[in-house]
Amino acid sequence: MVKKALTLSSFSLKQLSEKIKNGDLSPVDLLESCLYKTKKLNPILNAFITIIDEEDLYKKAEIAEKEIRHGNYRSPLHGIPFSIKDIFYVRGVKCTAGSKILANYIPSTDATAVERMKKAGAILIGTNNLNEFASGITGVNHFYGSTKNPWDISKISGGSSGGSAVAVSTGMVIFSLGTDTGGSIRVPSSLCGVVGLKPTYGRISKHGVFPLSASLDHVGCITRSTWDAAAVLQYIAGFDPLDEASEDKEVPAYTKIIEKSNPKGIGVGIPKDFFCDYLHPEVQDLFYDFIEFLISTQGIIVFNLDLSNTEKFYKSWQDVRLAEAANIHQDWLKTKSDNYSEEVREMLVRGTKIPAVDYIHSRDIVREIKQEFLSILNQQVEAIIVPTTIIPAPSFEEKRISIDKNTVLETRQALLRNTIVFNSTGLPAISIPIGLTKHHLPVGAQIIGRPFKEEIILSIAYSYERLNNSMNKYIPNLAAINKNKL
Repeated sequence: MVKKALTLSSFSLKQLSEKIKNGDLSPVDLLESCLYKTKKLNPILNAFITIIDEEDLYKKAEIAEKEIRHGNYRSPLHGIPFSIKDIFYVRGVKCTAGSKILANYIPSTDATAVERMKKAGAILIGTNNLNEFASGITGVNHFYGSTKNPWDISKISGGSSGGSAVAVSTGMVIFSLGTDTGGSIRVPSSLCGVVGLKPTYGRISKHGVFPLSASLDHVGCITRSTWDAAAVLQYIAGFDPLDEASEDKEVPAYTKIIEKSNPKGIGVGIPKDFFCDYLHPEVQDLFYDFIEFLISTQGIIVFNLDLSNTEKFYKSWQDVRLAEAANIHQDWLKTKSDNYSEEVREMLVRGTKIPAVDYIHSRDIVREIKQEFLSILNQQVEAIIVPTTIIPAPSFEEKRISIDKNTVLETRQALLRNTIVFNSTGLPAISIPIGLTKHHLPVGAQIIGRPFKEEIILSIAYSYERLNNSMNKYIPNLAAINKNKL
């Protein structure tokens, strides 16, 4: 079983779904492999808060196997084990949102995204650890313990969807659903060496997902490969009347589009300022090597971009994020203040002190920023590429990051620097792994595109992965994790 479990962890959703469809792999065997790894690795990495009863899981896997055998194959997700960030509602399954306040909350309905996963035949294994109420970017949780990076357990996983990234990276699940308000899918994906997709705002329903910031929250996924992300998106995207932010847009056949795509000659932009100002030297080298690879192998045409308002990215995002979160939590702040961690309580209190005029002004600034990006994407290039994070995964003890002799950033601000503006603007973005540092820590690049044109950024990422053999390069040493010797 050990050898089989370790071998299956290197497969993508695409590979596994083909084996299941052809009868070469049983959903029961795949579930057994995922559960084996979860039992071995979760006590060390702390990726899950709740794991669903095994007997129930095996029944679902057996049903999936029978359905497929009798010709009722629903989708590439049929019989595939997945997880969700513990902020999605599932009927009868505890949803803590990583908090003490909701420690015993059991929803009576499914989130729309979960309902669509079940309809596609995927098998939910459990709920993943996260920052309390998704209010963080580190994967540190004061109530449920922190998730650890599978590449080096002394390093953070990133967050707030840290448990999801860790579970996918190690093969505890094949994919996971997460949320992204400032980088919460893309940052942990970059730090853990997996693919993180934040689609366009309104592309995936947020119904049944505990909110952090209504105008910034995005639902997305974490996977082993770009094709996998395209497949998951295909089955959870689409209009939902229960979500007022949902857009009634046609959902393309993403997997077919990217398989036939050829990004040769496509124009991409790299901003000259801000996103590459404070790069860790190894991140910088890997990023520009990645760009050179795109140019030499895919004929990508690169344009340097000049951006305005970069100094307003963080403040405008922060005002909106804090004010909207404070509004959501205002009643609990009055009645259950002591049940928050000190860090989250302080953030929420700060949000209550943001004047309405500042909130409105920040929303106006966001509209200006979005308009500039739209102008660039509609008139100059088809995509923008930047490093996902300016640093590799820091250790748990690093509260500040020394960039150079004159520049020190708070770890939180360093991790969020390159991602927040694409929550503010709602543009689709995907993070893919592009290399490892000398200490074997993953580094990611972020590809951003036009609204509701996820197929463009998926195509660029998919083409790169095929040429770079990415699937075989970003597998952490599971044996070392299990021996706790990383």
